[in-house]
Amino acid sequence: MLICSVFAIPLAFFAVQLAHSYHEQVEQAQVTRNGLNYLKKTSSLISELEKLRDLKVITSWSAEPEFAEQFIENRLSAIEQVEALIKTTNNTLDKTFLLELKLLIDRDEKAKGVESGSIDAVYEDAHATLDKVYKWRSKLSYRLISNSRNNNTLSIINLLNESDAYTFALGKARTYGSLYLVQQFVDSYGAQVLEKTYQELSNLIDLLDLKETEYQSFFAAYPDSDLVSLKNSLTDGREILYKKLILATEAKSNAHDYFEQLSEIFLGIYHYNQSLFELSTTIVEEDYQRNLEQLSTFYLSALCIALILTYLAYGLYHSISVTISELLRSAAFFAEGKYDKPVKIVARDELTAVAQAMDSMRINIKQREEKLALMSQTDGLTQLSNRKFFDQALQISLANSRRNLTPLTIVMMDIDFFKKVNDKYGHLAGDDCLIDIAKLMKDQFKRQTDVVARYGGEEFIAILYGQELEQAKIHTEKLRSKIESTDIISGDLSFRVTASFGLASLIPPEEASAQELIALADALLYESKDSGRNCISSRVYSSENS
Repeated sequence: MLICSVFAIPLAFFAVQLAHSYHEQVEQAQVTRNGLNYLKKTSSLISELEKLRDLKVITSWSAEPEFAEQFIENRLSAIEQVEALIKTTNNTLDKTFLLELKLLIDRDEKAKGVESGSIDAVYEDAHATLDKVYKWRSKLSYRLISNSRNNNTLSIINLLNESDAYTFALGKARTYGSLYLVQQFVDSYGAQVLEKTYQELSNLIDLLDLKETEYQSFFAAYPDSDLVSLKNSLTDGREILYKKLILATEAKSNAHDYFEQLSEIFLGIYHYNQSLFELSTTIVEEDYQRNLEQLSTFYLSALCIALILTYLAYGLYHSISVTISELLRSAAFFAEGKYDKPVKIVARDELTAVAQAMDSMRINIKQREEKLALMSQTDGLTQLSNRKFFDQALQISLANSRRNLTPLTIVMMDIDFFKKVNDKYGHLAGDDCLIDIAKLMKDQFKRQTDVVARYGGEEFIAILYGQELEQAKIHTEKLRSKIESTDIISGDLSFRVTASFGLASLIPPEEASAQELIALADALLYESKDSGRNCISSRVYSSENS
């Protein structure tokens, strides 16, 4: 009885703690479910505000009565949705924000037109209120959902918050295109604005390919939620802008029809977001039911375990206490992420098999974590380091540079006219091009201290620790020459590309932050592009000229 009592007390504490944990999971699933319902309503409000923003800019430059009527209707609808959100929240901060938002919308008038400057400036000014709502929804989503233990739910919220960039660019296409079609005239500045908007949409479409890689595990689990429909919506919007305005010799299309066509594109994005909400609701509901089942199973299991432990305590406690203690210590090491200590016990019973299984598990977990750590630092296409790893490496290199008074140089490279490669030869050829250029860069900067990474899209970047600017320029010129003379082979295709470079060097005791050094390299890269591309621009960082 004494031995049973010794076991019963810790078992009771353990059972209470585990039961509390399961109850928390059930409650959190309920909170997440309610949070998703509220976020659905905020997303509906954002769609209304996006249309209101575009109509606000259009009506500031145009006297078209149909657009003016839509502007008034959308403003009233937006106010109604804000009032509904106020009624359904008990959070003081959310209510305060929504009340301020209601006042802003209620007082909202047409944006300042021609006298205020370029159409870009007018659009940005009209977007200011919506930008506040974007940020509020982002904070709200992570506050309501971040405690969810389901990574797929968090992936969905991330995808939803990232959709703001797509609707912002499409909003430009809808607004600018409608304005120029109302005027039936596109001047040289308007042509530049439309071309810039077209390029922004193209960049976002290319970025979706990276998103496919970033959320690969999520899309593998839920293939119906991949980015194909989102990519198609952006592509359709870009094509409408191109055919109706950029390609057209005269801006003769009907402005209202054009506005409605782009609004249909917006609906495609909203429908995609809605499908994500529906999926997340399903996932959360499944989690909720699973947690309830786990809770019931736990109580049954706890009863069975209590009976078994009572039996073991009565007959076997002295013989297995040491072995169990060692196993528990090993399990504690595993929980802390320490996988180097093998599981070793001295026993001649079934616990030996348990120890061997735990040691096998230790080895497998260690190998898996090492593999995951490597994958999280590697770009999937080029097998170079990714931007996350580069950012960490740059901080370390800058710290070493300050401590050891050692120079370092940042090399930023961008493939010239890469979009034309994709347009002419296809994206597969573009991928082969990126892989070959990455290999050339890795082969050129191959010292143990060199860090070569894919910075994004067709941009690459390298840290040359211990190299001053002149040394770095020599190596970079070799790389530039190799790229220029290398045939890119993709299937039956063969072509060549060139690259532009920006080199920013830091010579201690001069100090610079990572952002300052990268900004200088980026500015020099654009200097190379402005100088005709396929060349190198370089400079030593100086705080006086930064």
